[in-house]
Amino acid sequence: MSVAPIAQPDAGMRAGILEPLSRLRRRCRAYLALEGMVRFVLALMSACLVQLLIDRALKLDLDQRAAINVVITLFWLWIIHRHLVRPLSRPLADALLAQTVDRANPHLHDRIATAVQFASGAVGSKESNSPQLVRAVIDEACSTAAKVAFVDVLDHRRARQRSAELAGLVAAAVLAFVLLPNLMIPWFQRNWLARDIPWPQQTSIRPEGFDAFDEKRAPRGETLEIFALNLGRVPKSAVLDWRTPDGRGGSETMTLIGASRWVVSLGTLSEDVFFRIHGGDERTGEYHVVVDDRPRVVRTEARVEPPEYAGLDVIEYEQQAVLDLPAGSKLRIDAHLNKPVTTARFAGSGGVALDCEVVAADHIRVVWEQPRAGAYRFELIDANGWENIRPVRFTLKLIPDRAPAVQLELTDVGESITPSTELPLALDFKDEYGLGSAQLFAQRGDDPPLAVPLEGFEAGRREYRTALRYAVRGLGVQPEDRLRLWAEGRDQDPSGPNIGKSDVIELRVLAPIDLRAELAQRELELRQEFERLITSQRGVKDALERLSAELPADAPTRSQAQQLAGLSRRQESITARVLELREGFERILGQMRTSRISRAAEERRIGSQISDPLAKLGEETMPEAQARVSDLRQASDAERVDDANAAQADALREMGRILSGMKEFEGYREVLNLLEEIIGEQSELKKRTIKALEKQVGDILDLDDIDQSLPADRPKP
Repeated sequence: MSVAPIAQPDAGMRAGILEPLSRLRRRCRAYLALEGMVRFVLALMSACLVQLLIDRALKLDLDQRAAINVVITLFWLWIIHRHLVRPLSRPLADALLAQTVDRANPHLHDRIATAVQFASGAVGSKESNSPQLVRAVIDEACSTAAKVAFVDVLDHRRARQRSAELAGLVAAAVLAFVLLPNLMIPWFQRNWLARDIPWPQQTSIRPEGFDAFDEKRAPRGETLEIFALNLGRVPKSAVLDWRTPDGRGGSETMTLIGASRWVVSLGTLSEDVFFRIHGGDERTGEYHVVVDDRPRVVRTEARVEPPEYAGLDVIEYEQQAVLDLPAGSKLRIDAHLNKPVTTARFAGSGGVALDCEVVAADHIRVVWEQPRAGAYRFELIDANGWENIRPVRFTLKLIPDRAPAVQLELTDVGESITPSTELPLALDFKDEYGLGSAQLFAQRGDDPPLAVPLEGFEAGRREYRTALRYAVRGLGVQPEDRLRLWAEGRDQDPSGPNIGKSDVIELRVLAPIDLRAELAQRELELRQEFERLITSQRGVKDALERLSAELPADAPTRSQAQQLAGLSRRQESITARVLELREGFERILGQMRTSRISRAAEERRIGSQISDPLAKLGEETMPEAQARVSDLRQASDAERVDDANAAQADALREMGRILSGMKEFEGYREVLNLLEEIIGEQSELKKRTIKALEKQVGDILDLDDIDQSLPADRPKP
């Protein structure tokens, strides 16, 4: 049982036992610290050696080196804690040290430990122990301890070995920096100063185009080629190890270009790529190829504002590359991009290049007041300096404001007219944007053209039609004159205007008698054509009669059916020509009416004796005859044969009656022409007679001399 010390240790106790124990404690702690330092330095140097070898072999990145540094730091902190902090923090009590000294010196018979125990008060109860006895034991222990070296209990030889080991390790570290500076200094700077410097080596390979962070941007969808410059000794081969974020990877052998340049293709780039290159004693750090898209147009919207005078609505296009633009329009194109750009132009043929307005980061706009036709494209450049290599091409088609379409038509008019003719005109003006003016022009010979106003025209109309009768007498035309007619239309194009003209119609002006003669000649030609048609019709009739005599009673043979088909086609052709002749006679009659030379008898004869019979012949009689011939191809019984032959005979009889009417009309016309010639000659004779009589009277009265003798201000007789 411990009790309070009997007395405080005296000077003898302190000098003889306690102070030697304190010196032993300090020496023991020093040896423990020396032991821990040796272990710490050895562990630290081993870890650093491993770090050096790994970094030298693998060329670790900064983050990898930092991670190893963290591991090494944790490792030596654990060593310090286990072999320095924990041993040195353990208490070394005087009793424990005294027991150690007693065990090392058996002849002491545990006196040192007993004295320390008594000095600490552990002497038992007062009743069982005498203070004098305790003092006597302490004094005896002090005298005996004076003859003992307490520190001899320590292993001084081991301490000297550890000191030598520590000195050797420190010397080895210093010697390594002295003898191997190219190895140790880069290691220290790379791993402990966190500097990104290369290891000294015989071969150095540096990929081209990468920034200070070993990154490079490359366009998506294009072939990725890695070029690397070889510095120093060129190895036999270089290999590029690559990987992608999704786990794909591989190795590609590089190709040496020239003497110091390597290249390898990694195919089409679709995602980021990380790679290293190793060759010779070089193993590069990891490089990063960042994939990015080239700038491109993903959606377009076009707005076309036609010129105001056109009166058209705004035209809008979306996702359309071919644009139709009315001439004079204003064009605006909005392009939506896949990414922001630094430069955007709208360029095309002829050196046209318009800067685009940036509406938003991925939205540009071009506005063109007076666009020109051609092929155009957006030229884009992004922050990477990349261009759009497959730009969207726009084809601008300008729709010119064409001149108005003008038509002038004459009805019932041939190439010749009389001075009293009233021309029936039909005029048609069209312009897709609106008419500015519409006029009719008439010109006699080489006289200046005369503009004829048109009623009911209003500017701005896109279509104007009118019909009128124009009396040529207003131009003062005479027989043998030539008359030219045309129409002109102008549009409202402010840059024009555009002028559209109809075809020029040229007419000859003839005396009525001359026009009658010309029409009589045309009638004669038509009659001669009709006589030829009668001959053709007679041939059809005769051929049908010969063929019908051979036809069987039931149905014709194949050859006979083909012959009947041929006769039907001939009949059809004659019918068409008959109707053309009828139109010819109608034109003659219309021209006579227009030229005001028609008579009631002529109209009655041409209408009732020629035109109307020709219409009935071409529309009823001949189609009926053709139908009868066609029926024979199906069945050739006697009744059908008789009907077909009878129809042919009817057609010929009717044609004969019409021909008689033509000849009768022709004779009547010849009589009229003769009478008109006699009247005309009689009128001319009368004029000549009057002129001759005037000349004779003048000669008798000597009027020429009288005229010359009269003053200038007196009227002549």
